[in-house]
Amino acid sequence: MGEKIYPRGRIALGNGDLIDVTNVKVMHTNNSKQVHTMNRPGSGIVMGNEETNITYDAVVSEEGQERDYFALVKTGKIVQLRVKVPGETITVKGTYKSRSFELPLDAEIKLSLEFNGHMSD
Repeated sequence: MGEKIYPRGRIALGNGDLIDVTNVKVMHTNNSKQVHTMNRPGSGIVMGNEETNITYDAVVSEEGQERDYFALVKTGKIVQLRVKVPGETITVKGTYKSRSFELPLDAEIKLSLEFNGHMSD
């Protein structure tokens, strides 16, 4: 049996793919909770509110940040992120929750971004 090729995913903000992104993590939850009664522990499940959280890291080149992430966090503007993996595109509308960055002595400038929103069906 031959070796498999494992393709990379992509992430897009608005109309175009983000180029400077290094790591992406998508977390989707329905916040379900187990229900217990006096006579029957673990008797069922109650569904919670659905949430999607996307975090990713990016690097900053000499041209500056790829997007104005500071303004996106500050204004809370609703935008659309798309995460593309083979066989699936995850579309989420929401807002940037936070942006942080680090300026290490011996490496590139690194951004960390957190995005919260609702995944389209």
